[in-house]
Formats: sequence, C-alpha cells, structure tokens
Amino acid sequence: MLPSFLTANPQLQALWFGLRRFIQTRRVLVVASDHRLVCCWEDRGQWLWRSGSWPSDSFRDGQPLQRDAIADLLAELLLDCDVVGAQLELVLPIQGTHWRVLDGVVSEPQIDSADLLAITTDLNWPLDAADSYVVITPCVDQTLLVGCPRSLLQAWIDVVEMADLPLRRVDWMVSSAQRGLMLEQQEWSGDIAWVFSDESSYRLVVIRAGIPELDCCIRLKNDEDLVLELRRRVAAWQGLSGSSPPLAWCFCLPQELLTRLDSLMDPDRGETTVGADGLWMPHAVTEDDEVQGLQMLERLALQGMREDLYR
Repeated sequence: MLPSFLTANPQLQALWFGLRRFIQTRRVLVVASDHRLVCCWEDRGQWLWRSGSWPSDSFRDGQPLQRDAIADLLAELLLDCDVVGAQLELVLPIQGTHWRVLDGVVSEPQIDSADLLAITTDLNWPLDAADSYVVITPCVDQTLLVGCPRSLLQAWIDVVEMADLPLRRVDWMVSSAQRGLMLEQQEWSGDIAWVFSDESSYRLVVIRAGIPELDCCIRLKNDEDLVLELRRRVAAWQGLSGSSPPLAWCFCLPQELLTRLDSLMDPDRGETTVGADGLWMPHAVTEDDEVQGLQMLERLALQGMREDLYR
C-alpha cells in the first residue's frame, strides 16, 4: 500500500515506486492470448492473478496490433495491484509460433548460429529460417525446437518496453502448458491425447513418455464431427506407432463442448480423462476474475513457467 504522506505528492510517488523497483523484485508470469492478458505473481507465499481483456481487433496471428493500448493495460494491471519490481516472464499466444521434436540433435546452452540455421532450413514448418527466432531446449531424452517470426517477438518486446518493465524470459503457450501438464500428470504412465482450441480450429497433441509425438490442426464445419475426427486421428497414430499404451484424454475446451465429448472415451480399452482436479490454482485478485476464472490452458502454461523443469 502507498504511504498516506505520498498520496498528495506525485513527485514523491514516482521516487517511491522507482526505489521499490530496485529494492523489491519479483517474478511476474504473463500469459497472452487472443482476447486477454493474465498476470500472475507470488505475494507472501501465495500466488495471485489478475486479468485484463482487449478488443478483438487489437490482435492478429499472435501479434499485438495496438501496442500502446496493450502496454498501458499491462502497466495498469500491475500498478493497481501494487506489484512493484516486476521481472516479466512472458508466454506468447498460440498463434504464430511453432515447434518440432528433433531426433539426433543435442540440446546445448549455446549452439553455433550456422548449425542452427542448417537445422531449421530443413524443417517442414512455415517459418523463414533467416527471419525467425529459434530456441532449442531438452525434452526428456529428445530435443525440442520452438520458433517464431522475428516481427512477432519484437512486437511483444515493444509492448513490454512501452510498459516500462524488464523482460527476463519468453516462452510459448503450448510448450509451457505441455510442461505444466507433465508436472500435473507425473503419476500417469500411459499416453496423453491433449485437445485445445486454436482460434477457428482445434489442436490435437499426443504425448508419449513426456514427448509430443503428434501435433495436428483440426478444422471442422460442424463441431458434431469432432468426436469422430479425434478418434480417427488417434487411431491412425496408434497404428503407426506400433503400440497402444493406456490413453488419457485432456480437454482444454469450453464447458459447452465437453458434454459432446463424453462418447469419445473407450473405458474397455483403459481410456480415461485427466482434468483440473488437483491442478495448481493461484488466487484471483478481483471478484470479476474469480467469476470468470482461469482457463485450463492458461493454468497449465502458468504452472509450466512457475515450475519449469528446464530452467
């Protein structure tokens, strides 16, 4: 809280906040999506969160279009909650960023730029190797490569700079949420079929032994066809993999869609679901956020950032 003797003096307020930024620092996890921003931080041993929404026309393909407005929103959210000394760790939206699991590539803290360019040039993905930012990280006993266009990352760096906040780390919604999912499901030894929405489509990610082995986009004219399409793709992948361990479904979808997926599980084959029960949950700061709640994908991404296995 601001001391009472500072409330009437803007110059002293600015000095007060400036000093606190250097003396008191804290991690602030920021998850950006196509419709809102979620900030999460620890205060006195308790994790808290606050969100702010923006108009649909302020965002396209993972990139902020109205940078000034989004920067103001970010700064105001933290100021309103008296979060001083924020050290931001940003999670990029789903759109615009891509990943690949690489075989035979050793994940090293530093990799020669020429070697990295050679690796990315041969990938079947929509990114230009010469105009992208790419990071290589370990994923169990394999290597995970995550990349995005330079323009997308620079746009978010601009947002943070406009908010006059330090940016310490950048990750991606899907890769961070995948780590969070693995943390939450350490007791499960089978495969996981993870389903979430991506703007006008659905994404199916099949994870085996902690490694995302299948990632496909599903576009449907009718949501009624979702069950059949998910079952068809999982069955095809199981046929190619040559084995069928027990399967758990994880749905990060709106509640109205979940009731349509009841027929997807096949208990006779040992299939089950994993949900939000027991999932780490920070506390909402405002009543509006308490009512709206965190989406499961946001929670998983925050968990993956908070307890990053690969930091």
